[in-house]
Amino acid sequence: MKLQTGVAGLLLVFAMTAGAQQIHSATGPAARPLPAPPKPAHNSMARSTTPFNCAQYRWPNHPHPGFKSFCDGMEANALQGEAQRAGRPGPSTEVATLPPLGSAEAKQKGVACVGGQAMRRLANGWEQVSSPSGGWLRCRER
Repeated sequence: MKLQTGVAGLLLVFAMTAGAQQIHSATGPAARPLPAPPKPAHNSMARSTTPFNCAQYRWPNHPHPGFKSFCDGMEANALQGEAQRAGRPGPSTEVATLPPLGSAEAKQKGVACVGGQAMRRLANGWEQVSSPSGGWLRCRER
């Protein structure tokens, strides 16, 4: 009987000392995790230079002959408002048709359409073309 009490007591003391031991660090409190970066503003121009696809409303496809120009105006207003809210320069109301970057015609003329933006060739690179009516010139590839 004494042997069992002695072993049980020894196990109890061992369990108490093992559970009471803690590792302490002298480095101070844990560092707070960094906050997530803010989400960038939505950009309708990221996929297409004409997100409303107003070309589908040309006269034979739509009964009202002025609907395409109405759609173009709505699209320009929406894109300019979005750019203003995001703090970016606004796009132009007109859309030019230009050769794609890397084509022979783009190299010859020095103007290309890159991701819906008209670009002009410089001696050391490319610059974005501004529209005479204001904003940067939008384009679509030929």
